[in-house]
Amino acid sequence: MHSKFRSERFDIISIYTEEHGIVLVAALALVAILALVGGIAVITTNTDVKISSNYKSSVQALYAAQSGLEEARNRLSGSSSAANYAGDPAASPNANWSAYILTTNTWQTSDDPNYKNSYTNYIPQYTPNNHTNTGIVVNSLQTVTSYWVKIRHKREFDAEQAGHTITSRHYHDNDGSTATHSVGVPGNIVYYGYGDPLSPTTAVQFTSITPPAKYKPVEIITAYGKIGGSLKVIEIEVVHKPGPPILAPLYSKYCLDINGSSGTVSGNDNCGTNPPLPPAYVLNPPGTIDISGTPNLTGSPSSPQIGPMDVDIMGYINELKDDATITIISDQTNGTYGNASSYVICYSDTSNPPNTQGLKLNGVTGYGTLLVKGDLKLGGGFIWHGLILSTGDVELDGGGSGVNIFGAILSVQTSTINGGINIHYNSCDIEDAIENQPLKVINWKEIY
Repeated sequence: MHSKFRSERFDIISIYTEEHGIVLVAALALVAILALVGGIAVITTNTDVKISSNYKSSVQALYAAQSGLEEARNRLSGSSSAANYAGDPAASPNANWSAYILTTNTWQTSDDPNYKNSYTNYIPQYTPNNHTNTGIVVNSLQTVTSYWVKIRHKREFDAEQAGHTITSRHYHDNDGSTATHSVGVPGNIVYYGYGDPLSPTTAVQFTSITPPAKYKPVEIITAYGKIGGSLKVIEIEVVHKPGPPILAPLYSKYCLDINGSSGTVSGNDNCGTNPPLPPAYVLNPPGTIDISGTPNLTGSPSSPQIGPMDVDIMGYINELKDDATITIISDQTNGTYGNASSYVICYSDTSNPPNTQGLKLNGVTGYGTLLVKGDLKLGGGFIWHGLILSTGDVELDGGGSGVNIFGAILSVQTSTINGGINIHYNSCDIEDAIENQPLKVINWKEIY
């Protein structure tokens, strides 16, 4: 009996002993699982931190590259005599011109995978003013953001690399040759302007046997932004806006009324660089010309012309209005906009705020481009150097002080010319008004 009791007692102890072993194993397993979960959490956290850091540096590198593009665009516009100009300094575009903008002097030519000794490889300085420097120096307008930029003229080979063929044209091949090109023989410079003989009022990319003095090359800008271990490379193509095609110093789409004999409209270039134009041009249909009196009209031919050339005045105003440096919201008497060394863009929308009589400017002196949505009335003492464009009727009434325009004036509706008017075609004032306008991006791609 005692033996049986001991046996049962030992069996119970054995069972409890086995249960204690299971608990121990379970506890150890739990600890192992918690350690594994903790390790995974640490690894995941570290990975997330690295991913977040890499993403942050990647975004910062992208922003840096974009900053480089904007600096290059800014330094390509304006006069070639400006201290911060980074464009081709040659009087006629050099096909092998290239330039760099650097934010650090540790940059080496080996950093550019497409570096070519045959190019000029300028590093233009603004202090001191040296557009043809080739020594490696910091020449960026800032040194906080890290980037470097390369600028060069677009060549025919670049267009072919993008898909240009005889049957699928990216530009108008006006140089007399349709042969394909190579890296070693990249072909002629591609320009931007009114180079399509079949559509003379539409700006296009084109080549030419004789480099066109009034149009500039398409520029290729490649920006490299590097932050930490991240590198971003962006390439854009930009063009200098050619302005509206100038067919005469006075252009109207509908009709032209010239009253009296005290007005002068001359198509002879006051700057002396371009061939003479007719004094006025009116679109036909529906254009009409009505002249009463004997105003002084000169040019080649010396009489106003009616023809089919339709200038997209509204499109040009819409394209340029967001770049306006001055907004005119009401009629102005006296005042000066810009000066001979700083041409501006002025914009006025006569419907905002509403001005049913149109914009009236008397005694105003201006340099640059005047854009008006609506009617425009110019009175005595008005002087403007550059371009004037209006989507409505234009009325010029000089009175005793006269209205003096050196450049060209274009209107969508009717142009009414009364006494005391002096309008002179001036290609230099027009060029000065255009060259300060921001460059237009026509192609954008992220290379890396």
